[in-house]
Amino acid sequence: MNLKRAIGGFLLSFVFLLVFLYAISGVNWLSNNFLAAKMSPASVSSAVANIGLDNNQNAQLPTENCQLPELTIDAASTISLESDLFGEDKIIFEKAGDTKLPIASLTKLMTAIVVLDNYDLSENITIDKRADSQDPMKQDVKLGDIMPAENFLDIMLIGSSNKSAYALSEFIGESAFVGLMNKKAEEIGLKNTIFQDPTGLSSQNVSTAMDLTELAEYILKNYPKIVEISRLKELDIPKFGKIINTNELLGEVPEIVFGKTGFTAEAKGSLLLVTNNQRNTDYIINIILGAGDRFLEMRKLIDWQNAACK
Repeated sequence: MNLKRAIGGFLLSFVFLLVFLYAISGVNWLSNNFLAAKMSPASVSSAVANIGLDNNQNAQLPTENCQLPELTIDAASTISLESDLFGEDKIIFEKAGDTKLPIASLTKLMTAIVVLDNYDLSENITIDKRADSQDPMKQDVKLGDIMPAENFLDIMLIGSSNKSAYALSEFIGESAFVGLMNKKAEEIGLKNTIFQDPTGLSSQNVSTAMDLTELAEYILKNYPKIVEISRLKELDIPKFGKIINTNELLGEVPEIVFGKTGFTAEAKGSLLLVTNNQRNTDYIINIILGAGDRFLEMRKLIDWQNAACK
């Protein structure tokens, strides 16, 4: 009798234990599913965000509170373009970038290209009466001067010599030379650029700021000699003397890669200036056309660029 009672008690206790364990697991299951429903991923994110806002700690993501100042350029046309020379161009600033305008002595960049494509730079060139009749610059060659083409190229690019540019064109004939200038412009893809003379004195030498950025890229990729000459602040020419660069920003703006100045009464001041981008390995190509003070406007443009968020 006692044995039966013991066995019955044991079985009763075992059943009670199973019921108890099952009840606990059911409660846990209900609790877990309830919490999962209440705290979906979206709910969790919202909760975390709200905690941050409530505590006013780490509530805002890091941001740059940088705004570029207003920029007003007193020129007929302006463009500033960032380029890696491989098709990745980004316009930083633009004002009438596709407007055709006279470009004055920026013309001489194409004159230099044609000379380098077609001339033996050791060949002697003479300043004749027609060359001497061209509008003289402050530092210019004179009637009867005989020098290698390379020297005239230097004087043309550094001192913006009209006489040198014309004398170089005369070597194969002005008309044929200008024909080569326009053919090269077409080859490069300068759709809005036309040349009428090798000096830039004619107001019919026209281009756009956008076209001139393409010309600058083409020179950077293919004509290192033009780049090297144009950034020389001064140069001693044998049998001529010292020539000073017309670009006043050389020595002032340390990032200059190359550039060219231009001025006529009709075109006003023009300036092409390529600089190294201080933030990466790209170039920044800056064009000013039709300015009362080309150097002042270029300084404003470069200062504005340097004020950009880093």
